[in-house]
Amino acid sequence: MIGSAEQIGTAVASPTKEFFVRMLTRDIELQDALLDLLDNCVDGIIRSGTISTDNSKPYAGFKATLTIAPDHFVIEDNCGGIPIEVAKKSAFAMGRPPATGTTAHGATVGMYGIGMKRAIFKLGTEALVESRHDTGFVVEFTPDWMRDDKWDELPMYELADSKLPEKGTRIEIYQLNDEVKSSFLDGSWIDEFRRTVARHYSLIIAKGFSVSVGSDAEMAAGVSPIDAEEFKLIRTTGGTDQRIAPYVYAGTLGDVEVEIFAGLYRELLSEEEGEEEEDTRGASDDAGWTVACNDRVVIWKDKSRLTGWGEATVPNYHGQFIAITGIVLLRCDDPKKLPLTTTKRGIDAASNVYSEAKDLMRDATKHLTSFTNKWKKFPQKLEEIYKASEYVDLPTLRSLPAALPMILSRKVEGIKKYEPKYPEPEQEKTSLRVSFVALKTDVATLAKHFFDDVRVKPGAVGEAAFNEALRATKAPEK
Repeated sequence: MIGSAEQIGTAVASPTKEFFVRMLTRDIELQDALLDLLDNCVDGIIRSGTISTDNSKPYAGFKATLTIAPDHFVIEDNCGGIPIEVAKKSAFAMGRPPATGTTAHGATVGMYGIGMKRAIFKLGTEALVESRHDTGFVVEFTPDWMRDDKWDELPMYELADSKLPEKGTRIEIYQLNDEVKSSFLDGSWIDEFRRTVARHYSLIIAKGFSVSVGSDAEMAAGVSPIDAEEFKLIRTTGGTDQRIAPYVYAGTLGDVEVEIFAGLYRELLSEEEGEEEEDTRGASDDAGWTVACNDRVVIWKDKSRLTGWGEATVPNYHGQFIAITGIVLLRCDDPKKLPLTTTKRGIDAASNVYSEAKDLMRDATKHLTSFTNKWKKFPQKLEEIYKASEYVDLPTLRSLPAALPMILSRKVEGIKKYEPKYPEPEQEKTSLRVSFVALKTDVATLAKHFFDDVRVKPGAVGEAAFNEALRATKAPEK
């Protein structure tokens, strides 16, 4: 320690604004910056305390519109707006003061208090923020403020009575950065962003929140809101002990509520699909693990070691496992306890909560890959089981823990589980799979011979030819 030495001056320790902005925006993609703005909309809904937790559509009536143009960007919502005191003390601060770290109205998707500012800096150098919750206000980010190294407080102005008649927020950004202009001129980029919203906001949209994305012309014409990507699993109906059903894990890990559902979302690969990789590429987008924190999807259909594939005794993902999917729902009133990265499109794999959740995910994956391994020789034998099955959507899945005979997990404390007994092929130990390559013309000739139809699948043609040869071999000699 310095002790009694005389102070002779001070040393500048604050970052330059240019450095701060560059570092803050360097590692975030443009899509993630826009998703941060949507997160603020949802936080506004939750902060207002007007939603009902008993309602399956608690966000019904709330909406956000994102207008994308080469020279400006606008996001406008009716999600409750920013209270004037919050605006004065924390909404425009670079980080959230400790006293505002949580909300009294339930779990939010916001975390660090940098989302709106980081998004503005990522998009451009001039922005206007208008909001009305109690006292309406306007705050402007100017190019001069952006260039100046001083961290002067931003002036707030009164919002005109005619603006934002519904409580909400409107952010308009001008002087877009070059990267942003290029993306906003690219129709394929905008389409991909819509798909990103449909996936990463799937749970929130399913609860009634409306998100529309389009150009000025599309907005004027009334562009349709984005539809959520669905999550569903197959469940066999009937009372048989051996049946296809979801694996279910539910409980708490510390202060984090955990729900895990895994199973099949489609039939196993047919023989032809298994042999021809190109036939499975499109459908494989629906396989893998999805992880959501406070309803915000942060991992979508992952098939890597991040979600347990290729770890311990779980095999690496390949086309044979195309029917396997699962979802992990993590919830906590304090989002800092969730295993989130700052972009909220990634998981902190070192988190104890996620590590324990992944143990359960691996268990489910091992069971399901074992099932597909056993049945890959006999996919046709499963047809009768599939006929007696139905799709189960996520709300129904979330009701299962109260109805199923859940037992305590020995592996992970605080978790109960239901692991169904899947059917096993009777012929597994006495049969072999026969596979070979033949000319298409020869297969068509045999299809015409046996079925009088050249469109019959090659597997069925091969089976018919095999049975015919077997009958001829076993026939008694005359």
